[in-house]
Amino acid sequence: MKKMKVALYIITVISFFVSAACSNSFSESDAVKYTLAKIHELNEPHLNADFPKRNGTRNIKVAIGGMYGNTTILKLTTSVKLIDKETYEVILIKDWNYMVDDIRVISYWKFRVTESNVTLLKKDDKDDLLSIIG
Repeated sequence: MKKMKVALYIITVISFFVSAACSNSFSESDAVKYTLAKIHELNEPHLNADFPKRNGTRNIKVAIGGMYGNTTILKLTTSVKLIDKETYEVILIKDWNYMVDDIRVISYWKFRVTESNVTLLKKDDKDDLLSIIG
């Protein structure tokens, strides 16, 4: 019985160390949190929406102007992908669900995120197309 308790203890200790070694201290939720904090420092006037704080999408009814007070459903998406052990790709997407001159109004910002840095890699900001509605 004593050998069985010792064996169980050893297995428990080994399991703890294996799970600790395999765990990622910088998580997906950390990457999103860092990114959302960083966007306030960027000179990106259209990157001011309330994006989801984790992988996912939220829809918001918004006014987009025009003489009839046009509205649309703005789809905000946060997409997070693990690149390597401590690096994530975070993409923030604004889909206005609207066409202007046969162009769908979708904007996105792509970031590489580590525990120490958030870098804007690529963007395609089409939000200004909505000003045509006037």
